[in-house]
Amino acid sequence: MERKIFALPIREGGLGLDNPVETAPIFYKNSEHVTEPLVLNILELDENKKTIHEVEKEIAERRLECSVEEMKRQKALREAVCKDEEKWTRTFLLNMETGASSWLSARPLEIFNRELSKSEFTDAMCLRYGFEINGQFSECVCGKQNGADHALSCSTGGFTILRHNEIRDTLADIITHAGYKSVEIEKVLQPVNPDDYPRSVNTAPDARSDVYAIGLWRGLQGAHVDVAVFHPTAPSYRGKDPKSLYKMNESRKKRDYQQRIRESERGAFTPFVMATSGGSGLEAERLIKKLASRISTKHKDKYAEVINFLRTRIRFCLLRSTLVSLRGTRKKFTTPPPIAMCDFTD
Repeated sequence: MERKIFALPIREGGLGLDNPVETAPIFYKNSEHVTEPLVLNILELDENKKTIHEVEKEIAERRLECSVEEMKRQKALREAVCKDEEKWTRTFLLNMETGASSWLSARPLEIFNRELSKSEFTDAMCLRYGFEINGQFSECVCGKQNGADHALSCSTGGFTILRHNEIRDTLADIITHAGYKSVEIEKVLQPVNPDDYPRSVNTAPDARSDVYAIGLWRGLQGAHVDVAVFHPTAPSYRGKDPKSLYKMNESRKKRDYQQRIRESERGAFTPFVMATSGGSGLEAERLIKKLASRISTKHKDKYAEVINFLRTRIRFCLLRSTLVSLRGTRKKFTTPPPIAMCDFTD
């Protein structure tokens, strides 16, 4: 079953590793079908000898036919896998989200911090397909049974905060690179009277947004961005549509901050929601497209290349912080006595 999954394209949730035993006869037949007009023309077996342009046109049409058939074959393969085991349906939905698989198709360049060790790559593949991760402790220091889902949701050890802060810092760096002014991290909001807002709004005096910039959406208006990262295969999220999870987390962030920022700050608010699988919410995708458009115009680069680079950078940032959550120690470090208290005479 796994071999069939790996044969699917990366964007379809697979690895793009064809099984030559199954595909070689199909590809050979397609090659014969595509090159037939050219062979007949060379051997002069075609009664109506065609010009080179006519031959090229016919070859292009046949190549398109083969591409359509190949897409149908891959779709049938994916449906067959999902039909055999329902657990793969959710796995495919998560892996097919925009940007979720960008780390697999990117070149492992050290300058961009894209290289992974053997153990990191193994853990990343296990997370991608829901395989059991070897080498984890059976019990977490918090007292609960340990596993991939628990490790990525447990707040003990501060790894959920680390994951959040990595995305926050990366996003702030991208916004700065795009040329926006007054970029700040953890900007404290102006104090407000709690009685003026519904109880659902965060009116704490130390409330703050993760990233702040001027002119992100309109003129000199201040824009606040707040990051949220959730684990889509956590027990509390199982059985729910992944798209509804993004919408739910975006709604929660808007309920906490949007009204306060709009009224007291006169600014715009954007919830930047991502899943540990690599997908992003509608608002986050909208912001990424905005930044890519700005950078491509500023540096005169192709928009497609810029947005692919941004998605890959954010994806690797999320992937690395997620892998740290799997293997990082959550035990409290016992502070040794100060060296001044040590007796060196013994």
